[in-house]
Amino acid sequence: MRATLQEIADASGLSVATVSRALRREKRTYTSNEEKIYALARKLGYPFIGNDNVQDTSSIALVTEIHEGEFYSSLFYGFYAASKNSNSDVIFVNAATDLEDPVDFITDLSKKYSGICLFLPSLSKNNYSKIKNSVGSYPIVSVVPGKNLKIDSISFDSYSGGYMVAKHFQELGYSKLGIIEGPSGVVDASFRKNGFIDHINEHENLDLVWSYKGDFTRKSGTAAFKNFKKKKLDGVAIFGSNDHMCFGFIKEAFENNYKIPENYIIAGYDNLSFCESITPELTSVSTNFEGLAKRAIRTIENMINDKSDIVGQISMIPVEIKIRKSTKA
Repeated sequence: MRATLQEIADASGLSVATVSRALRREKRTYTSNEEKIYALARKLGYPFIGNDNVQDTSSIALVTEIHEGEFYSSLFYGFYAASKNSNSDVIFVNAATDLEDPVDFITDLSKKYSGICLFLPSLSKNNYSKIKNSVGSYPIVSVVPGKNLKIDSISFDSYSGGYMVAKHFQELGYSKLGIIEGPSGVVDASFRKNGFIDHINEHENLDLVWSYKGDFTRKSGTAAFKNFKKKKLDGVAIFGSNDHMCFGFIKEAFENNYKIPENYIIAGYDNLSFCESITPELTSVSTNFEGLAKRAIRTIENMINDKSDIVGQISMIPVEIKIRKSTKA
């Protein structure tokens, strides 16, 4: 049942006449009362003139912590490319890592944009629940994998990515496998690790002989190699849970006179363009950022047009492995 003007008036503490005038106004004046009315109307799913959901073009905020590195440039370009073939403009919004209250920050953004796409791995399930309670039926999705986030999520099938790397190693005849894990607490890193280890556990001839806890940085890849060298292992197939850790591992290995793929083979995850620039070229799980962005934008547009509520559905974008010289022993 659609919300009424009286409900918005009661929630805002304003008169029905004031609420009605604001929602019928074609041009906003952006007073504090007006913004309060618009925010409540979005939350309760009440359509109104001047709301972005009745315009030909919607504005979608991609909210993320902006860091240096090719991963983020690939993410941003994917959304830029996808937006060119949609009815939406994508605006990049930096959510600083030192935000006192990310829920309030995101709630305030919901007053300015037609929809929001979140890429904030640091958000907890409790944060997602608070966001849902705060914005109601407002169109918002997350592109970080997770379970029971209370809002729709679209993410890469990271579990399958880890699984297919282990299968690739097995098909090459390797029985001793190792992994450089991603940071603890990052759901995507856990999915990649779980897929890899599950394939190992399903086959008696495979053995996880080495693991190292990294943090997705090249520096941790360098540290991983130093740990690997101390173990004096050879003939091991190594899965780096992202490309950056593989880059650090490979560089340190060559400086210590190790050879790839003679001494060991290695595969990464993300398929950054630099995978084809290093020696040897790095086998990696490929993630289609434009495909991810298209699905996210389409989901938000459907929420806007259909006024559908957020139900916590999970959509998985397929991944594939790009085989290069680092695993061609």
